[in-house]
Amino acid sequence: MSRFEFIFMADCQLGAYATFSGMSEADIAVFAERDMRVEIVPRVEGFEWDATRYADAIAAANSLRPAFVVMGGDMIDDPGSEAQLEALLEITAALDPEIPMRWVPGNHDIATDTVIPTRHSIDKYREVFGSDYYAFDHADLRFVVLNTVVVDHPENVVNEWEEQLAFVEWETGRAAAAGSRVVLLGHHPLFIHEPDEADTYWNLPQERRRLILDLAHRGGVRNAFAGHWHRNAIGRDGDLEMVTSGPVGYPLGNDPSGFRIVRVDPDRITHEYLPLTVD
Repeated sequence: MSRFEFIFMADCQLGAYATFSGMSEADIAVFAERDMRVEIVPRVEGFEWDATRYADAIAAANSLRPAFVVMGGDMIDDPGSEAQLEALLEITAALDPEIPMRWVPGNHDIATDTVIPTRHSIDKYREVFGSDYYAFDHADLRFVVLNTVVVDHPENVVNEWEEQLAFVEWETGRAAAAGSRVVLLGHHPLFIHEPDEADTYWNLPQERRRLILDLAHRGGVRNAFAGHWHRNAIGRDGDLEMVTSGPVGYPLGNDPSGFRIVRVDPDRITHEYLPLTVD
């Protein structure tokens, strides 16, 4: 059984700093009610702040030499911004070609309104990034990438949700039969602290969360990684560890911008959050 490392990063979200800049105290209070800590800073335009951090994360990946990098969604802030998308792809091109980038869709990437995906918005995502849910192997591990945006809001794409659930059932059933290890990768965490916690903007609805958790347990899944919350948390559901990782870009809590290095050993998976050092 092999040993290797991979990097999980999420929420570089080019343009988010500008979106959250120039807020009044009343604006800040509204965000606080939504469990979002936003700092009062002068109004800025563009996405230099976010792009600098993403470029530093890519440079760090080149230095650390992981087996691959996972970008866990919310790559850009404005789904309609060609400039943000072009900058994202240009910065990503600096990643050593020997280090694959594995894309995971976030709500800012695959939903035109940043919340509810449509057939058209999913097709547009696929044109740029490829499949929105899929699986890949590395060494003796199977990685299953979820489109959690559809899991969160399937109302306009019910067939996509049903097909994805069947895909997860197939993958977990296959793992159970083979006794192989599976790691789940997504944007929204299934849950942040507890598997039965109340539905919020930050986790997946209990109705569909439970279906995926049940399949994960069937397949012996013990590790899941996500972003979206813009801060760090670790929750457990029995043997399954749900890791919510902080952002490459704009933090919404006390954790700094950063990414997670994940170490795979024959008997366990461990991980560490590495803050970015930005001049």
